[in-house]
Amino acid sequence: MAEFIIDNQIIHYEIIGASGQQRTPILMLHGNGEDMHIYDSVLSQFTDSKYFILMDSRLQGESHPAEGGSGTISFDLLANDAIELMKHLGIHEYYVVGHSDGGITALLMAKKTYDIMKIIAIGINSSPAGLTSSAIRHIKAAYRKAKRKHDYIGMELNRLMLEEPQITLKDLSRIVAEVTILLGQKDTVIDHQQSIAIADALPHCSHIIIPGAGHDIPTTHARQLADYIRTLL
Repeated sequence: MAEFIIDNQIIHYEIIGASGQQRTPILMLHGNGEDMHIYDSVLSQFTDSKYFILMDSRLQGESHPAEGGSGTISFDLLANDAIELMKHLGIHEYYVVGHSDGGITALLMAKKTYDIMKIIAIGINSSPAGLTSSAIRHIKAAYRKAKRKHDYIGMELNRLMLEEPQITLKDLSRIVAEVTILLGQKDTVIDHQQSIAIADALPHCSHIIIPGAGHDIPTTHARQLADYIRTLL
């Protein structure tokens, strides 16, 4: 595993597969409080036919602040971290697969750069209003628990979901990358109507419901996600 330093944050990343003229890199972004290993079962479906770049987003997994680094997080910072990592690697055309917060980050990246060609976004919302009431209750309870334990990173990660993102339909209308939104039929985290509204606002978007799936598609439906990566990217 390699390290990349940006904004006094040590970002851990890993490259799987070899680069080549016909291999557009696929950046894999995990969800809130997760790490790159949520995609282990997905990547096990591939040999060397794809070129993947995985990263632990700031404050999560093996990524952590360097001396003097901030313990705060925002989707804007997450998007900048990922964009700068790809620039650091000398990559200027790539795809992104993002789960939950990772999918939100992918959309914000596509607002900032035309380097992203295609996105698969799994279980995403454009605002906290796009979370179900049960999800909000769970996040608030997790925030209070982290506060009692003086777990400042846990507090910050849960605060992020309660306050962000704030992506408008106008923002979405300006994204030129081709986007596929995957939503679990039984996802109890994301409001399904907002998911559909996001797809309708994006100029080039398909919206796919995964039968029987919940929110954790990368781990529960790894083979199906791998099939979408093969056919869409």
